[in-house]
Amino acid sequence: MLLAFGKRARAFASWSSLVLAAGLVAACDKPAAGPPSPDASASASTSTPAPAPIAAPPEPRPGEYDQPRRVLARIQGNLERVADGKEPVKLPAGVEADPLEALVGAYKVVLASDPAAADALAKVAALAKARLDEKVSSALGERGREKASTPKGHEIETYTKHVSVLALEKPKGPDGLMLQLAATMRLVDAALVMESGHKVYDDAYDLFDRADLMLLRSLDHFRDDTWLRLPCRTILGRRALVEAAAKRLGQAAGPLLSCPTPEKHELDFELMERFAKDPGESAAAVRKPRKPETRRSRAIEPTPAAPAPPWDRDAAIVFMGENPDAAEKPLEAASKKDVVGKLDYALFLHTFRPQSAARDAKIKKLLGEVVKASTAAAKKNNDELLIEEPLFERRDYDGTDESLLGLLRFASSSTAAETTSSFYAIPCAVLVARPKLVDATEPLYGTSRDNFLPRSGCGWGRGFVRGFPDVEFEQWIDAAEEADGKFLWNFSGTMRFALASGKNVEAETMRTNPRKLLEGEAPPMAWPYETWSYMTPESRAIYQNLLRIAEPLKAKLVAHYKTRGLDEKEAERAAHTGLFRVVWGASCGDKPPPLSLRKRVVDGASAADLRVFIAAGETKNAASLLPFQACAKITGMDPLVHMAVLNPAALPVLWEISVEPGKERELDLVVDPNAPNDFGKTPLMAAAQQNRVESARILLQRGAAVDRTTFQTTEPLLGHDARTALMYAAARGSLPMIRLLLDAGADKYAADTKGLRAVDYLLGHGPVPANSVLSPAELAEAAKLLY
Repeated sequence: MLLAFGKRARAFASWSSLVLAAGLVAACDKPAAGPPSPDASASASTSTPAPAPIAAPPEPRPGEYDQPRRVLARIQGNLERVADGKEPVKLPAGVEADPLEALVGAYKVVLASDPAAADALAKVAALAKARLDEKVSSALGERGREKASTPKGHEIETYTKHVSVLALEKPKGPDGLMLQLAATMRLVDAALVMESGHKVYDDAYDLFDRADLMLLRSLDHFRDDTWLRLPCRTILGRRALVEAAAKRLGQAAGPLLSCPTPEKHELDFELMERFAKDPGESAAAVRKPRKPETRRSRAIEPTPAAPAPPWDRDAAIVFMGENPDAAEKPLEAASKKDVVGKLDYALFLHTFRPQSAARDAKIKKLLGEVVKASTAAAKKNNDELLIEEPLFERRDYDGTDESLLGLLRFASSSTAAETTSSFYAIPCAVLVARPKLVDATEPLYGTSRDNFLPRSGCGWGRGFVRGFPDVEFEQWIDAAEEADGKFLWNFSGTMRFALASGKNVEAETMRTNPRKLLEGEAPPMAWPYETWSYMTPESRAIYQNLLRIAEPLKAKLVAHYKTRGLDEKEAERAAHTGLFRVVWGASCGDKPPPLSLRKRVVDGASAADLRVFIAAGETKNAASLLPFQACAKITGMDPLVHMAVLNPAALPVLWEISVEPGKERELDLVVDPNAPNDFGKTPLMAAAQQNRVESARILLQRGAAVDRTTFQTTEPLLGHDARTALMYAAARGSLPMIRLLLDAGADKYAADTKGLRAVDYLLGHGPVPANSVLSPAELAEAAKLLY
């Protein structure tokens, strides 16, 4: 579906490429609302013995071990292992450790109270400082001090000097050694963070707060909040030493220990000590509460009944369509007070009073005063080009809706008529009666200037459409952000205002002019995101949650549109089309999901039915997969074996398929138990995220590697990379899923690229909310297992 910007709009890039750039791919790896689905066919699959393991150990991927963010993750995991009396993980043959990994050995000798600890730390600190100094010098030379936007006192060289002094001074006693350890760690993670960033922006990176201050898109902030942490166990018997070190480091301390702590308790060392002693007992206290969902725009309230006349100005705006006679007097009075009042009254007369010479003369007089005020405002704002702006297409009022469009744009853009801080909102009742006027709200520039064009009062507090399901409609638009990867949030540049305006036009068309939705071809899919839902297991979960909103919303829209003069068939088509148009990416693939093995697997076909489908040769027709392939160009597409975790009965069947070597991707028959998607996510990770315990068990029996990690090499980089199946299970899985992976040898010490472990994911300190599947008792048990 192409986004319609109106005939006057500038040429924009295709929305599909923009959605990809903004991170729709990442949306496939975000948590869906609500608890994950249980194994739908576990009972069927348990009766089929799993095949013998055949999966070979995966080969290391280029850069997997030497990228700075990966090094940081490995250091954190090894620190945790050493703190628990375990040995650091061994690197594969031929892979050399980063010199900064010597921090792990230095930490080990600190724990052992070895006299050589200070010297070991000093060597690491000197090496880290040299690398950090090099990055600081490069950053200063790249941008120049005058362009830096970091707050005074938080410059990268200030951080380096402060921490280096503490790390390199000769320690005195245990407290001095703890300070040296903490400061050395802060030099190490600062060096790795700086080495992993955007060179041109490094001078504006705040190492104290670990925040990129020069980037707009949230996707570009992948290195923010990245810290190494001393293992939580460090505090046991050393609490006073740790507190003293944190005090000396000051703002550079960051989260000094890996003990999970809720907001405003980051320095609650007593709570950290309790967690270190008994993570199960303290799990509930440190569990991060789920943040309440915030509305995308205005709060929606039930539509009120009109008050008894006489009305004030506000009531007249809201209810003018229901009682024009009661509205006229207060609107006429308002026209004598300000420019907004003049424009409101002119629109009222145009909409609700029959055309006559007297009416038109009154309107022309009011509009002349609006033009005069708008011209003066444009001059005052040094924006005189607006006066002759050709895109506005201004012309004299002649009684038609078209003759009002240019003036509305001019009055709003000049700031002469503002109902909010930046634009004029056309009264909703006017738009319902004169839907052509919605055209005035269409974007013209493709920049932030579109933010100053008029908008619909139906969405901005100047009326409502009685009977329209506003609450459910707003819920639909909000919920779709999970599917579109929060496209607008992640779109950098001022074109976002035009994109948002284009969608607002679609929304107001649904409210004010449903008959317009009958123009053109209706979307061929049954529901928005239908074809997209077959791309990844997570997209399927998001789609199923979206349907819970879409199905009742569509029924209410159909009922409402029938009251607006549409027959049953027209109302159904208008509702169907509108649901697609108001959100991003709903028509991904531009065709319904094709009848294919992927579709049959996801739809829950039995093993017997799948074998019949395969025996009929239906898996050899690559042309039937075109809708999936078209959607994949925008969002990516996980291998078929990933989708099969949703239907564990299908997994053994997939491994029976014979396919010509080299044709697996073309025919969508990638069934390797370790087959990664574009960012390294494996089928076992997908099973853990969707809490498909039986699927995970079958995959492990088949040879799935339990400790593979995600690994994104192209932009946009993942904020939390190096994730493991255990992290996915900790965030979304049941206790049996967590136990299954641990019993299979999953590494509970492994950390992601922000230094967070599975226990952090469990308690909501990772990228997603705390695990909502587990009961309080199970949460406590899981915290013990993962600590």
